[in-house]
Amino acid sequence: MMRIEFNETLVADPATVYEYLRTPRNWTRLYGSFGETVDRGDGWVAIPLRRFPFPLVARITADHGPEHLAWDLRGFFTGRAEVHIRSEGDGSLVRGFEEAAIPSLLGLGPWLEKRFLEERFRRLWSGGWRRLGPGWSHGSGVPTRIPRDSSTNST
Repeated sequence: MMRIEFNETLVADPATVYEYLRTPRNWTRLYGSFGETVDRGDGWVAIPLRRFPFPLVARITADHGPEHLAWDLRGFFTGRAEVHIRSEGDGSLVRGFEEAAIPSLLGLGPWLEKRFLEERFRRLWSGGWRRLGPGWSHGSGVPTRIPRDSSTNST
């Protein structure tokens, strides 16, 4: 199982960060997926990802507002993740992890994860923080301006 940990300092306030993460439907802006998300029922949402033959299928399992979110993964990728968001100066500190595994495939699962998927998932997260625009700093702690999007202010 691959585990990706993150510790991101962002200039966005916790409520804004939360809006991007609170539902898998919003993750397309973070992950840069293509196509439309698909509701799979019972809270599960499929998110098609670039250069991945299988979608990421996720469901929020804990939502404690802007402070804490957790989700499960199922389908080709199985696992879990959680983030803790707190105020830090004029912005936010986002800490968390994502653990994901792929089917064993005759015992090759861990090797395939390490060799082909782990770095892609790391780039996916890293690109997600950058994709949100200037003002999101990938672990640098350098504050810059964050663009305001009226759709991120809805609850």
